[in-house]
Formats: sequence, structure tokens, C-alpha cells
Amino acid sequence: MAKVVYDGVYKRYPDGTEAVKDLSLDIEDGEFMILVGPSGCGKSTALRMCAGLEEISEGQMIIGDRVVNNLTPKERDIAMVFQSYALYPHMTVAENMGFALKLAKEPSDVIDKRVKEAADTLDLTEYLHRKPKALSGGQRQRVAMGRAIVREPQAFLMDEPLSNLDAKLRVAMRTQIAELQNKLGITTLYVTHDQVEAMTMGDRVAVLKRGELMQADSPQTLYDNPDNLFVGGFIGSPAMNFAEGKFYKDNGQYKVAIGTGDNPTILDVKDGAIDRYPKVKDYEGQNVAIGMRPEHFFPAAGDTPAGIKWPGRRVTMVEQLGAEMLLHFGTSAPPIVTEDMREAIDDADAFEELQRQAREGGQVFTGRFEPGNPPKVDELVDVGFRTDYLHFFDMESGAALR
Repeated sequence: MAKVVYDGVYKRYPDGTEAVKDLSLDIEDGEFMILVGPSGCGKSTALRMCAGLEEISEGQMIIGDRVVNNLTPKERDIAMVFQSYALYPHMTVAENMGFALKLAKEPSDVIDKRVKEAADTLDLTEYLHRKPKALSGGQRQRVAMGRAIVREPQAFLMDEPLSNLDAKLRVAMRTQIAELQNKLGITTLYVTHDQVEAMTMGDRVAVLKRGELMQADSPQTLYDNPDNLFVGGFIGSPAMNFAEGKFYKDNGQYKVAIGTGDNPTILDVKDGAIDRYPKVKDYEGQNVAIGMRPEHFFPAAGDTPAGIKWPGRRVTMVEQLGAEMLLHFGTSAPPIVTEDMREAIDDADAFEELQRQAREGGQVFTGRFEPGNPPKVDELVDVGFRTDYLHFFDMESGAALR
């Protein structure tokens, strides 16, 4: 096992494109680190530089106590699990798992011992004599992991290993991988574009945007305290709702005015939000980007105070998901259509729809509610928000106002 360090690492291509920019990241010995971000953010390139499959343009790649920039993949003592299982179809499971050891000229008894131990760990013992074509997708992926395990490397590198599996199997496999990594205690760097996968598996998650590290922290910290608008928008499903609003003070109470026209919604900003975002006080009288997580909305009863109430919202869609209900409702809140939001949404059609809503002077918000008695589409509902959970960001830089 070993610590893995990116120290000011760049990847530049001959045409001048920078796929990775000044990446500095420490992955501790035994840690499970996830690299996540939208398509083309440089996460797979960063992984491949660690593996030795891409040259490093600048900076140092350190594994254990060695700078490995000029070492071959074989010399780096790492094991990689690819998106495609890369199994040899003519070999049995046991032969596939032990092939790297055979090439290394390990004794046959050592190979047999390690293969059997890995098979037992991965629940593959009964399949050792089968060929890959006789296995399911999940079983093939476990064989690919077994092939990495038997090498007893300093680190595992995994490049979207679950992307070829169906949704239900992905859920099961991500649990198995997380349990396996915890059991083996091997330093692991795992790349995925799926932020739900990232949040449920990693000790820490590093969020990348256009080759730059935006934030690296525990999943819960990323969710509760994003460093910038991009991380706030990318992490979370359903995504955080964003709107432009004016932050001001009235009779000693901080407030935000959200919405266009002569009748914006006025929300009182509770002390909890100010404590988390103290720099927002410097923006008194100015517009800021306001973030609202779906789970902090609630049905507003008649006695709900006006300062946390958003009355008369028209329902545009209801999603009944069994354990919860997602309510989509229209607002006159101006959406955020900056480059950060385009990157965070990572869906051209969805961002185009947001731009259309911006042109029409409003947008659709999503709230997460308890199931039961859903309103009908086009029905007007009163919605409340727990305003101690508001998030605040600078409109231009996107930085959290902490």
C-alpha cells in the first residue's frame, strides 16, 4: 500500500489543449478517493497519468516514496480496472485472474494460492473453471477486480468500472466494491461521471471541472458546504435549485428578494445561513446567487410565517417515487445561466431549457416532499423553505460567500 500524490500536475496536448491544470491532490495510504466531474473534465486523463498510460507535461506524480513520472506502468506497481473488462475469452476465470502473475514468473503454487484467495473474497470460487462468456456482466467485472487483487499492488486505479452494467447491478456492485476496498485497505483512485456513485462510495471525492480541481472533501461536506456554485450544482440528485436574488437588511433582519416584477418573494435569512456564509453580509444591497436544496422545501400550512413561505406556486409535474415525492413548481425566480451552471448541468438540452426559462422571466424548481396526497398539475400550492439552509454564491466568480 502507498500514498499517491499529484503535485502540480499538468497535461498539455500538442495543439495546446490543457486537459489537466495544476492538479495537486494527496490520496492517503488506504484511502478510497473518487474523481468525479462532467464529461471531458479530465478525470480519466488524470487517472491515466497515474497509471503511466499518459505522459505528464509538468509536475510530479508520486506513488509511495517514488516519483514515477518516467517509470513504465509495470514499474509503478499499480493495478488498473478498466471500463471494458478486458478479459481473455479463451482463458478460464482462474487463468485470467492469474495471468499477470504468470507473466511475472511467479511459482504456480503462489499463483494458485492468490487466485483462490481472491476468488473467495469476490465470491467467484464456483466460477474458476468457466470462460468469461459464461458469466454475467457483474461476474465479469468481479473477475477483472480479482485480476487486480492477486497482484497485491500498492494502489488500485479504476476507470468507470461499472458503466457497462445495468442500473440495478450497478447499485449492488458499488456496494461490493466499497466493502472490498475497506476490507483490503488498498489505496484506491476511482473515476466516475456518476455523482451518486461518487457520493456513496468514496472516503473523499475530488470534483473536477475543465481539468481543474474545484473541491476535494468528504461526500457530506461537498453536499452541505460546496466551495463554489459549480460543486453545489453538480453534487446532489435532484440538483440544488439556484436563483438570482437581492440580499438586504430590513429592520435588523437579513432578507432575500427572489423573483421578477413588482411582487418578488421575500424570505427571511435565518442565522444558521449567515453563520455558514458570513461573507454574504458584505453583499448587502447586491444581487447574489442563491442555492436551495430540494429537501428543505415543505408544504406551507396557513400559519406558516410569511418570511419562509412561497405562496401560490403552480405545479408543473409530480413524481411519486414511493418513499418520497418530487414536486416541480413554477417560480418567477431568475435562473443562473453562467458557464458554471452549464458545466454543472452537463446536459446541453437541459441547459437550453434553463436559458429558455430565463428569457421568459422564471424557472421551475424541484422540491422533495413526503409521499401522499399529491397535488394535480396546474394546481396552486403554498411552499415553505427552511431558510437556515440557504446557500449563497458570488454571481461573477461563483465562489461560496464563506
